[in-house]
Amino acid sequence: MRELTLEESYNIIVKHIDAEDKFLNFKNHKKYNQLHNTFRFTVDLVSLDFLIALMEEELVENVFFNPSAPPPGGALDGISMRYKIYVKYEEVE
Repeated sequence: MRELTLEESYNIIVKHIDAEDKFLNFKNHKKYNQLHNTFRFTVDLVSLDFLIALMEEELVENVFFNPSAPPPGGALDGISMRYKIYVKYEEVE
């Protein structure tokens, strides 16, 4: 059994992001070392359809999300909030 690679995680996630959905602003996909076999990324908007579609993936164990303040220099209001999405995967053979 092994953990997924960054590329494998990316390929699972982008299947559910329409290339024309620029308002989603998907970025910062990387390994999240605090949970085993978990990757994280940020988006400007979150939809339940997107989260449910991720959850229905065979290798996905769970999906978590939380609001995130913008980086330094950005305004701190409801419009500038982003969301961190954490995807925890099952181990693969």
